[in-house]
Amino acid sequence: MDSLSDRTLRDALGAVSAVIVGLAVAACGDDPAGPGGGDDTTRPPAGLVILVPAAGAPAVSTLDTSFVATKGVRSEVRIRYAPVPPEDGEEFLELDLEDESLLRYPINHPRAGALFAPGDTVTIQITIDPATLSATLEPSGLQFDPLNPAELELRYQNADPDFDGDGDDDPELEDDIDLWRQENPGDPWERVGTLQDFSLDRVRAELTEFSRYALGI
Repeated sequence: MDSLSDRTLRDALGAVSAVIVGLAVAACGDDPAGPGGGDDTTRPPAGLVILVPAAGAPAVSTLDTSFVATKGVRSEVRIRYAPVPPEDGEEFLELDLEDESLLRYPINHPRAGALFAPGDTVTIQITIDPATLSATLEPSGLQFDPLNPAELELRYQNADPDFDGDGDDDPELEDDIDLWRQENPGDPWERVGTLQDFSLDRVRAELTEFSRYALGI
């Protein structure tokens, strides 16, 4: 026969177990990723709510631009919104490459996988989707030195304030805005944002390779 102290201890352990199970069930019911579903670092293609321009927002000044990057030379490109007189165009995208950022050629290049030597060049193309706050950087798979990564910044000052598309403004969701990466159409989105500066409505990330990038929640 169990002693009174044994039964008391067993009842206490049972109560603690019930509390733990209850907390686990509650946690499973939470949605840590917010409106889009998924988790904190990845989302299915339909699980990311990509920010879109606000009605009446100025157009981006160019939707397609390219430049030649050279190993050993620092490169910088900025894409702005069209100016709204008397103001100059606000910045939308900034891409910075350090002089040692270029590491390896992409797989679809004649020198696929080869290391960049000083003076080697590659043409980089940036394509903007005018319907969303997103950009595709090519050539896809171009690799950068993890110790000297490329840096990409996107700004959302002209985004629709209805961030999640539910029909009303969502200032409380601004903290959830981040920069996300998608390798190929249909692939999951991966969170890459590393610097969120809400005072300037921008998110900045370090890149080790190129693909499609978007601001979303």
